[in-house]
Amino acid sequence: MVVALATSSRVKPFWAGEDGALRMGRRGFWVLAGLLALSGLAVTGFYVFTQPRTLRLAAGPLRSEDARMAAAFVQGLNRDKASVRLRLILTEGAEDSARRVDAGEADLALLRSDIAVPSTADTVLITRRTYPFFITTRETGIGRIADLRGRRVGVPREPVGNTVLLKRVLAQYEVGAEELQIVPLGQDEIVQAARDKRIDGFFSINAVGSHTNNDGLKRLRSAWGEDPVLIPIREADALAAHYRAIESGEIVRGALGGDPPRPAESLPTISITSRLFASQSLDDNLVGELTKDILGLRLTLAGEVPAIAALETPATDKDAPLPVHSGAAAYIDGEQESFFDRYGDWFYIGAMVLSGVGTGGAALLGRESANRRRRAMQGLDELLELLGVIRSCEDETELMRLGQEADMILSRVLTDYAKGDLDVAALAAYRLAIDQVGRAVAERQRLLAEI
Repeated sequence: MVVALATSSRVKPFWAGEDGALRMGRRGFWVLAGLLALSGLAVTGFYVFTQPRTLRLAAGPLRSEDARMAAAFVQGLNRDKASVRLRLILTEGAEDSARRVDAGEADLALLRSDIAVPSTADTVLITRRTYPFFITTRETGIGRIADLRGRRVGVPREPVGNTVLLKRVLAQYEVGAEELQIVPLGQDEIVQAARDKRIDGFFSINAVGSHTNNDGLKRLRSAWGEDPVLIPIREADALAAHYRAIESGEIVRGALGGDPPRPAESLPTISITSRLFASQSLDDNLVGELTKDILGLRLTLAGEVPAIAALETPATDKDAPLPVHSGAAAYIDGEQESFFDRYGDWFYIGAMVLSGVGTGGAALLGRESANRRRRAMQGLDELLELLGVIRSCEDETELMRLGQEADMILSRVLTDYAKGDLDVAALAAYRLAIDQVGRAVAERQRLLAEI
């Protein structure tokens, strides 16, 4: 084999032609496959990241103001294809909604804060603000809260927290609940009870709000006439100091309408709020996006749900009566981090790590490649050593064995070339050595034949 290789100088070198092209094609295929795989991972990651997140919102009971507002949020966010969507969980009331958040059965809750507040959630938005007050007629002679002793006072039956709020207000004026008759009434019973004089006064909670409830005002005027007596709650600050869910406020002049306006002057009273609460475990950016999307509904849903115009952002001061979720506070204060603000450091660290890994990997691959080349080039030293032995060989049988050994070295060289351990320059050196070995074997055979 060695002799044939040495005497066939016109034969095409084994390291050229289709094998080299095939090898380059394989490398290109793997590079392309790697790029496609990385692209697929990037597209998949982007798709997953941009999918809308759905949160569970607890509110109730059915047909309550909170449930109607929650349903408007669900429909509005779905219609606007917002980045955060909601799934409504109907509950039995504020206590049940708060319990579900604390139990991890809901991510959000919409409820009246004077009735229940989740211990593991903070405020996102104020969805409704109302100003409770007492209303009666001049015939009763009631002019202040202390005059309610011995009288019959109506209060909305649902939710039960209305009666609790009434008792808290009475206690501030040292009027015991046992000193008067509290008459719970359904919404459709209030007007008739007033007309029939089954109650002397009424503790109104939802009639006057930051967005006036026209139905409530009409009922009050229908029940108590065009010139009712409104009894203020002047010690609202004192009540707010005792109960964090109660704030001070006022019913502005003309809130009940009419000419002359009713009331004639702004009336001091308490303020209670319904709020959207978010679990403290929710991501800040997620809550910030939800806050932005819901505030945007004030424009898109104002015509369909007028009450949504009353949405307001809570005070983010540290001494606010109820804490605000850090994600909502960041959005309200204009401090919400963008995607790159939040993950920029990780991108930088990741780039450094990848650079280090790439450099280290390249160094290891280079070192391994050098080691493989060094091992592959050992055959050249063996051929050169074999060349000296062939030229001094005196036995034809031994000469044939040396030729076979050269053939074995050649086979190993071809294998190393197929693995990519040898380049064109190395193959050229091997060819030169193989040619020399082939000539030496042929010359030595001729000399031994002549002897």
